[in-house]
Order: sequence, then C-alpha cells, then structure tokens
Amino acid sequence: MTGRRTTARRRGFSLIELLVVVGVIGIFAGLVIPGFADASRPLGEPIRQTLEADLRRARTEAMVRSEPVVAVADAKGGAWWLGLARTPETPLDGTRRQLGSGGLSAAKRACLLVTTDAVGNEDDAGFVVFARFDTLGSRDESTATLELRDEDGRAAGRWTMPSGRTRLTAAR
Repeated sequence: MTGRRTTARRRGFSLIELLVVVGVIGIFAGLVIPGFADASRPLGEPIRQTLEADLRRARTEAMVRSEPVVAVADAKGGAWWLGLARTPETPLDGTRRQLGSGGLSAAKRACLLVTTDAVGNEDDAGFVVFARFDTLGSRDESTATLELRDEDGRAAGRWTMPSGRTRLTAAR
C-alpha cells in the first residue's frame, strides 16, 4: 500500500457555505414575511386606531391651547387632520394623515368617506369637519359616520362616532 493515495470523500458543508445559505434565507425572509403580515391584517384596523388616537390628541390640543380644535377630513377621502376651529383648512403640525403613506401605507388608493349630521358642515370648501372639541376637551353633539373603501371600492371598514365620544364603533 505504499505510493497509493487514498482520497477521502467529502461529506457535509463547510462553515462558509452554511453561513451563506443562512444569510440568503434571512434576507429572503426579511423581504417576504412583512408582506404576509400586512396582507393578513385587516385594512381598516390601523385606520381606526390612528383615527381614535388623533381624536384623543384633538381633545388634548384643545385643552392645552385653550382654543377649540376640530378633526377634519378631505372631501375626496384621501386624508384627515386636526386644525384650529377658526382655520380648519390648516393642519396643526404633524397631524395630517395621508392614506397610502407612513403608518397608513397599506391603505394606498383607499378612500375614507366621512359624513356628519352637524349643520353647516358641507364639503363646499373641500373638507368636512367631523368632530369639534371645546377648550374643556368636550366634543360636540354631532354624530359622524366614517367608511373606508379599498382600491376596488369595497367597504374595508365602517364606523360611527356617537355624539360626545372619541371612540369609533363598528357600524353595520
């Protein structure tokens, strides 16, 4: 047996090969899993949560500023914001929410339709005031209905906001 070389058969993978495969799987999972998470989450839920948070903020802003604050929706349904009652068309800093961007990116091409029973609240100016808060943080007595429609025009969420409240309740 002298002069004869024996060749060992290679079994398994090297550490470098395993690290490369695990890295590729990690990158793939990082790109794909968030898309599945967004797809399984109802479109209306983040909208409802953000609206309720903004309504609570409107109440606080009215008390802090000692000036009435309003919640306003774009008549076209693409955005909402908080503004002072005397200038509702001007959003307070950091309060404009645009469907399809930021935390509402899943609602791209969605539409939020807002109606209210308040007198003199028509959308002639291109917006609808759907809640008013006085300097003590009390909300007006109007009732608002908010309906979220997806890009195909199907209802993705429908809520009512009873008079004096900031919570949205599911409408049928």
